[in-house]
Parts: sequence; C-alpha cells; structure tokens
Amino acid sequence: MAAAAEPPPAGLIDGIRRRHRRHLWRVGAASLAAVAVAGIAVPVGAREVSGRPGPAAASPAAASPAAASPAAASPAGTPTAAPGTVLRDCQTSSGGTVSSNWQESSVHAGPVWFIFVRPKNASERLASGKLTASAMVIAIANGKTAVVTAGQATAGRYRFLATFNNDGHPYTMTEGAPGLTLAGCPAGPAGTNIPASFAPGLTMFWEGYVTDLRGCIPLEVRTSAASKPIPVTISGAGCDSSA
Repeated sequence: MAAAAEPPPAGLIDGIRRRHRRHLWRVGAASLAAVAVAGIAVPVGAREVSGRPGPAAASPAAASPAAASPAAASPAGTPTAAPGTVLRDCQTSSGGTVSSNWQESSVHAGPVWFIFVRPKNASERLASGKLTASAMVIAIANGKTAVVTAGQATAGRYRFLATFNNDGHPYTMTEGAPGLTLAGCPAGPAGTNIPASFAPGLTMFWEGYVTDLRGCIPLEVRTSAASKPIPVTISGAGCDSSA
C-alpha cells in the first residue's frame, strides 16, 4: 500500500488509452458505491486506470480561469465548464477503489481531494524539464462543483487534458486547458456498509495532464467566483510524495 503514494509510472497514458478502448463504461447518477461496483478496481500500487476519461472539450485557451466560477447547471441540469477549463462531470467519472488509508497520502481542498499526491516537501522549487503527460486521481464531493487551476508559478506550463491521444501522437503544451471544472454526481443517500476503499460520497476521476515542469506543482481550488482560492501543492515529477 505504500507504493500507492509513489508518482505515476512511465507509460500510464498508454495504459489509459488501452483501457479506454476496451473498458465497458457505465453512466449513472446512483450512489458512488454502485458506480464503484460497475468499474474496475484501481490497483493502487500500479496506478492503473479504472474508467475511461470523458471526451470533454476545453473552452478557448484565451479565456482565463483565474476567477472562473464553478460549473453552473443549465436548464436541463447539465453542468457546463467554466471559461478556460476542461469539464469533468458524473458522466465522465471513473469509479474504482483505493486503499482504506488513502486520505493520509492525499491533499484536501474544500470539496476536492487530490489522491495519492501529498508531497513530502511542498517547498521544492519548480524547474524546467522534458515534456511529459501523465494522470492522477481527483475526487469531488457528490453534489458539489469546483474549479481547479494551475498556480501562477507554473506560468501556463501545466495543463489539464481534455482528451487522450488515441492515435499515438506526442502531446504538446497547446493541448487541454489551464483549468479544470469538477461537477460531482448528484448527492443521494449515503448508503450503509460501504467500504472506505470505495471513497463513499465522492465522485472520482482519472485526469490527464501535460507539463514540462519538475517539482511540486501549485494549484488553486475555487468553489465559486466570489470565494477565496484555496492554494494546494501536489507532487509531480521530481517532487517526492508521502508514503
């Protein structure tokens, strides 16, 4: 279980693509327990993907998500992405399981959890490196919305992927968006006897990202346009995560 807190291995994105093509994905607004049962369990040590990333589109890159509000419900109740962000909602959730002590190695910001990416030393400085693409597990409380943005220190060099390149083409820094809109599944009865490994009450996502930065990555979480951003730091390449 200690391996669950290690950085994602090389080739994770290729694994995501393979599972994308063959995974039977079920959409539902039922409780997280039902979603988790329908998905493939996440091997926490191997950091493999349990569900497929959704084909959400990013808003125009010119729009700044710095003060963007979380997704607003349309008349039909469908979440929409804040300007300059990629949308992840209940229909693109992944489900899966985690170790029962996942919170100890995760970063918490309001309704959002960044799972298995708590850094040992969040003060490590950012440095330039080779462009890489990988993925991490992000979760949000059911019934909640939030916007996650890359911190100013990243200078636009950390972007959330809207889709995965199934054609095998290399990723570039122009893909995705600097922000991420998270919209949890509708809140419902909590249920009983749900194992902690299913993270009850949370909607989970495997979210891809691309960056040429090494070190601990600063992010910000907003729950509304008027709310003060919650700063967080997560582990990236060259930033050790806690065991």
